[in-house]
Amino acid sequence: MKVFRVEAEYISITFPLIQDLLQKALDRGLGEVTLEQVKDYCQANQQQLWIGLDEETKDILLAFTTEIITYATGQKHLAIHLTGAKNHTIKKWINEWSEPVEDFCKDNNVKYIQTFSRDGWLRTLKHLGYKKYYTSQVKEIKYD
Repeated sequence: MKVFRVEAEYISITFPLIQDLLQKALDRGLGEVTLEQVKDYCQANQQQLWIGLDEETKDILLAFTTEIITYATGQKHLAIHLTGAKNHTIKKWINEWSEPVEDFCKDNNVKYIQTFSRDGWLRTLKHLGYKKYYTSQVKEIKYD
């Protein structure tokens, strides 16, 4: 398994191959962003697209997006926004994505990686050194 960042100039060719994976993640969200917006952000280099390629089968098993956020203090965090993968493949990529992402952080003077995710990811990422820091709760406002 090889996990790597797709350069902005290759987004338009890569995106049709991974859009179903990212759509799975968007379908679990609250409508914060559309697939077309994600593509635009990646093409504009405002976000980064990462893919996980099974080197034997040449199948793309994983797609996720990140964004460097610079806070008022100048401190940089890398936010993981969307993660979508082919069903039942997590064991193939869960240990493979961390090193290239951390290298990207080091190259860009990023201090923390942050993600807002469902609780199942707490168990999944614990062995990589992730811990729960924030809790986000949501209530939908109903309008008559």
